[in-house]
Amino acid sequence: MDAFRKHFPDFPKGRLIKSESPDFILKTSPKHSIGIELTSLPSASYSVNNLNFNNFISDIHLSILKKEEKLNNYRKIHADEYWLIIYADSIETSAINLNNYKDMFKANNCFHKVFLFQLFEQVIFQIEN
Repeated sequence: MDAFRKHFPDFPKGRLIKSESPDFILKTSPKHSIGIELTSLPSASYSVNNLNFNNFISDIHLSILKKEEKLNNYRKIHADEYWLIIYADSIETSAINLNNYKDMFKANNCFHKVFLFQLFEQVIFQIEN
């Protein structure tokens, strides 16, 4: 979470509180909060050599769907927004233009924002906003 916060320039200021469901609550003011859930892609690393593109897109989609199933539990904290951060050790997205696939992820997505975070490269791609 610290690495994401450090590398996302638009990360809101506020007090970040470790939680269970969702993983973090960001209190941006006494009356406004953001619930943040973290999840990893099933495969720890994707590269041009081992990247099966359909599996990659499917893994992202499945990660979103699995966390959406828990969204009603997250809503018990009564946050104003809910974010999902999907992370992987390494993803060579230079070979892929993820912007072409944003609509695939929006169809059933109930999170306010969804991010794909490459841990090793410290690159953040916003899937949904």
